[in-house]
Amino acid sequence: MLSDETELLNMVKDFFCCGNLSIEDKRGAITFVVRDINSINNIVIPHFINYPLRGTKHLDFLSFKETTDILNSKKHLTKEGINEIINISNIMNSYREFPIEYSPNHTIENNYEYIPIDGNYINGFIAGDCCLALNIKDVNFARMSLQISQHKNNRLLLLSIAKFFKYPNKIYYHGINSLQITLSGIKIWESVIFNHFCEYPLHGNKTIRLNKLFIRELMLNKNHLMKVGRYRQWKPDIKLRVINIWNS
Repeated sequence: MLSDETELLNMVKDFFCCGNLSIEDKRGAITFVVRDINSINNIVIPHFINYPLRGTKHLDFLSFKETTDILNSKKHLTKEGINEIINISNIMNSYREFPIEYSPNHTIENNYEYIPIDGNYINGFIAGDCCLALNIKDVNFARMSLQISQHKNNRLLLLSIAKFFKYPNKIYYHGINSLQITLSGIKIWESVIFNHFCEYPLHGNKTIRLNKLFIRELMLNKNHLMKVGRYRQWKPDIKLRVINIWNS
């Protein structure tokens, strides 16, 4: 993640009680890394078994575990074992091919393995892949939005997140191979999203933007508006105040 998320990654490191943080000065990035096999066997893998990933990342975890099993059996000391590891590596992450709309059994409703999606899991997505935005252009000024993007093969994952927020039809294409949830408008923010963050506190740098979105209090009782002819417009002083808070 970017270096401004050092505190968040330190929290992750403390949670797992293993690993190290690596700073990459050229990219302005910081990485949490676990490399030792004991921590992988006894901490990392058990965690993801107890709290399974959703979407295509689950397949990468299964491949990761398969590789670890090869290492534990010492099979990697043979040419056959090395070739197995290479073959697994060649089909992981962006190299993997699978049917569109993949979803693990534990994410499919009515499946006996089904695990309901959790607000803490969603906050992990928000901390890593979400955009909390406020429109400060004249059209739809001060419109708040929450946006989460994923590869098109994770449509069912995005759908489950949208359904969690009670807006299952808010998924759009965001490029050739990506999809996006966009949750915007005062209704959903007041009735769902702000309540979500009260129940499931957000961690990391995105809390700064989230806290700024509480400028909605300036809009209570419509006191931010003034009548101009037949229409209502933002009062210039309150509009400027919103812009300054968001840009600060």
